[in-house]
Amino acid sequence: MPALDILSFDIPGLDAVLSAAASLLNSVYLPAATTASVALALAGIPGIAALVWLAGRFTNRSVLESRFAERINELSVRLHGTELQLADAASETLQLRQRVEQLNARQETLSAGNARGSLRQAIALSRHGATTRQLIETCGLSQGEAHLVQTLYGRAAGNGQPEELH
Repeated sequence: MPALDILSFDIPGLDAVLSAAASLLNSVYLPAATTASVALALAGIPGIAALVWLAGRFTNRSVLESRFAERINELSVRLHGTELQLADAASETLQLRQRVEQLNARQETLSAGNARGSLRQAIALSRHGATTRQLIETCGLSQGEAHLVQTLYGRAAGNGQPEELH
């Protein structure tokens, strides 16, 4: 292998430091260490550190991305559940609205039937001589309605019944 000419930088003391490091490595770990190989190893340390740092960043990024994806999935599931609850609430609201409309229609029907029944009762009472005040209290009519029933269906004057004064 050709020797690298890295010592041509003319940095004072660099050759001595590299030679000392090479001899230390030769005595302890690597019997074939030279000043060039020590210089290459020292020059490679920042590159290795940069690679380790990048690997850590990408590992952290992938961990963060996986956590982010998990959180998105969790929120998606919660959103779906909320949408289902909203659909159920909308359905129940529609059912309640229909029920209220049915009850309103039934109440109107019953009110109309009660009004007709009250009117029939007022006519019958008036024909039997009931006073306007009695029609108001018994049948729940207004004074004008009771007076009209009295006028249309009440006993004619002279039947022996005194008329009520207004």
